[in-house]
Amino acid sequence: MILLMTLAYLGCVFAAFRIIKIKVNTTSIAVSVLIGVLLLGSIVTLWKQASPMTDQMTLRRVVLRIVPNVREFVTKVHVESNQLVEKGQPLFEMSTKRFQNAVDQASSSLKSSESNVLKLEFSVASASASVRKAEADMGIANAEIETAKKLKRSFAGAVSKLRLEEAQASYQAAQANYQASNASLKQAQAQLLAARQAVEVAQATLKTAEYNLSQTIYKSSVDGRVINFQVREQTPVARWQFTTVGTLMDLSDTAILAIYPQNLLRNVSPGDTVEIAFRRKPGMIASGKVDSVINYTGEGQFVAGQKVPVVATVGSKGFLAVRINLDDQELAKQLPLGADGTTAIYTGFGQPFHLISKIALRIKGWLYYLPV
Repeated sequence: MILLMTLAYLGCVFAAFRIIKIKVNTTSIAVSVLIGVLLLGSIVTLWKQASPMTDQMTLRRVVLRIVPNVREFVTKVHVESNQLVEKGQPLFEMSTKRFQNAVDQASSSLKSSESNVLKLEFSVASASASVRKAEADMGIANAEIETAKKLKRSFAGAVSKLRLEEAQASYQAAQANYQASNASLKQAQAQLLAARQAVEVAQATLKTAEYNLSQTIYKSSVDGRVINFQVREQTPVARWQFTTVGTLMDLSDTAILAIYPQNLLRNVSPGDTVEIAFRRKPGMIASGKVDSVINYTGEGQFVAGQKVPVVATVGSKGFLAVRINLDDQELAKQLPLGADGTTAIYTGFGQPFHLISKIALRIKGWLYYLPV
């Protein structure tokens, strides 16, 4: 585009000297060159600040590793490599025998614990009834003591004394029975509490076993495409991170990363309109919006190590990335990972200069038809 503007200005200069008949001398030539430099320099500067363009861009997506959560042999494979999948769609299944046995054992243990709780609840109820009966017996024995005391005061003698002693002995026996019943009640209550805790442990064990069983069916976590899928029936898979059996490209999160010099991003803000010419789609212009300017670069990161950084090598090329979201999500899904092209951002500054980028971008889009 700069070349076209330069040629246009040279055409104007040629017309001035040939048609208008401006006298050709050192001064006229110097003035025309100076005007050209100032004019083109100002236009290019304002153009770059108003609607910066870049050929350094790429289409990025999140790529997830396919790592099962359990270790077992594969029994069934549902998909093939490079196949489109939906979120929740099974990719492959693993042997369930070991995990089903764990579920059955945990379920049996839970039922046994629940049955034990019922028995102990009955024991607690029975012990509570025994305590209440012992309390009643103590009350009766205490009443008999009071009666015997009154009888002794009214009729002193061996019979009244013997009756008082018998009443006191009955009260002591009732008191001992109450203490024993109360101890039995506390023991039963403690056993019931332990049994209820055992039920909670059994329930947690069953949930863990059921979760492990559910993990034998590996499902897609996103809408995407399976890549480099290396799973076959009767082959073992494991949950170790270094045993990746494939990758899953997330098609629901597609963004464009455009790289710009930092000085051209002064006027760029989230929400600015973007146009993109993709090499994969020559002649077509896609639209989007600026999501954010990624204000960091790895050139500013210093990694701890044994050696002191050499300051002569410290520095940055001065580039930052701009994240762009496409308006057409169907187009975003069709484009390949790593698609390249040319991006133009239309800022709120210098809108008349946006026309230059619009023309340059469309020329670039048509040039992508060329086999280069």
